[in-house]
Amino acid sequence: MASVRTAATGANRLAASPAQPRIWPLFFLFLAVIAVLRIPTFSNRVFNSDEAYLATQAQVLVDGGRLYVDTVDRKPPVVPYLYAATFAVTGSDDLGPVRVLAVLAHALTALLLAAEARRRFTWRGAALTAGLLYLFAATAFFPGDAQAANFEVFMLPVMTGAVLLGVHNRIAASGFALGFATLTKQTAAAALLALAWLAWRWRRWQGLLTIGAAFAAPIALAAAVFGPHDFMSWVFTSNGGYLDARGLLGYVLALGARQTGWFLFGSTALVILLPWAWAHRREDADLWLWLLSGMVAVGAGLRFFPHYYLQLLPPLTLLAVRGLVSRPLNARPLILVAVAVLSIGTSLYFLEPAFAHGNSNDTRIALDVARYVRAHTKPSDRIMVWGQAPEVYWGSDRRPAIRFAATGFVTGTSGGRPLDHVGEQYAVPGAWDKVLSDLHRHPPVLVVDMSTADQRHASHYPPAHFPQFARFLDQGGWHQVALVDGAQILRPRS
Repeated sequence: MASVRTAATGANRLAASPAQPRIWPLFFLFLAVIAVLRIPTFSNRVFNSDEAYLATQAQVLVDGGRLYVDTVDRKPPVVPYLYAATFAVTGSDDLGPVRVLAVLAHALTALLLAAEARRRFTWRGAALTAGLLYLFAATAFFPGDAQAANFEVFMLPVMTGAVLLGVHNRIAASGFALGFATLTKQTAAAALLALAWLAWRWRRWQGLLTIGAAFAAPIALAAAVFGPHDFMSWVFTSNGGYLDARGLLGYVLALGARQTGWFLFGSTALVILLPWAWAHRREDADLWLWLLSGMVAVGAGLRFFPHYYLQLLPPLTLLAVRGLVSRPLNARPLILVAVAVLSIGTSLYFLEPAFAHGNSNDTRIALDVARYVRAHTKPSDRIMVWGQAPEVYWGSDRRPAIRFAATGFVTGTSGGRPLDHVGEQYAVPGAWDKVLSDLHRHPPVLVVDMSTADQRHASHYPPAHFPQFARFLDQGGWHQVALVDGAQILRPRS
């Protein structure tokens, strides 16, 4: 125990040494770099449906709706309310201000990694290198994952701060921060593996009890605020079907191999330094455990969305810097040049399509439909979109007649699963009852059937394959009044 405290004290003295450059000015450099790397994010392009879903939820919340009651997703509350607060402050539901916050989140994560690199390593260039390596790696994803204001982007600075507080023996603060990160994205909780190890090293059983209680505190508070049943159900216990991959082993293994391959390509500059870092695994056991926990989080549910891999970057960045500083001083310039070329090259590879292409065809269709809906309804009207197109709600500024901004909750349609993995048997338990109740409570003036416009999924989720919804349409005399880019616009008989 004494040796741990002595080592930490020595490291802190090193961090405070006047020979070390000040860390805060680096924040403005990191901010400038990530702003340039994310120039495409400041366009009016919709990068993925997650943003549109969050924006739709935010619109409902700004109008006084309740999370997990009037608008629902399988996600914690922080990011929907961050979107809603941004819309309320700006008086607009434009995504630009939210993406500015995402840029700030990346710059803050880079600064935290730079501070830890300066504390942990003796090389003067460690802080700058760590921050830049992270920023370039965070951009080396496909545009829908690298440029969007996703849950992971806002989770990373809080999760990183939590781990670094644990490194500095701030056990209670560390656990509380990780609990808050988990309220941003559930997978942050995986970092408890590293924090538990740090708590054990510092304070043994007392540390483990402290970290557990502190971690649970913000989650318990959120449950009290939103209602224990609704909060726990949608954030944690209703994810069983989402995580279920029975009968799909071959599909998910192929998907995982492909997505992991793309991640390794984008993070080549970090990965090639890992073998040298392995020699110092005892000194950096916390970082290796952090990386391992991130791998567990990425694999949870076997969906392997590329933005899930962002969680690996903070520990991977610090381990890469360890690999670099373990090389002889005279060899580092050449290694740095190679790492810089790889970092910039892979980042530019993924940036090119972000600059070159506009909205995807599915998004373009959804926004065309949104313009039609906006022109043919009143602001107070409710609509329902049958399909995976929350862009219609957000783009039309019309509220959903049901609590879900996408019907995958009742059809089973979702990413990371084969196209034929749909049907009422894959619906979230109880979701159909909620949808039918909502339709009775908030009758829509229009139903948009996106299944006829979704060329990839059209044969898999037409309303006729879902008896409960087909019955609703039949009883109401819903009939086609327009066709927009293949999407059917339906109105009721009366």
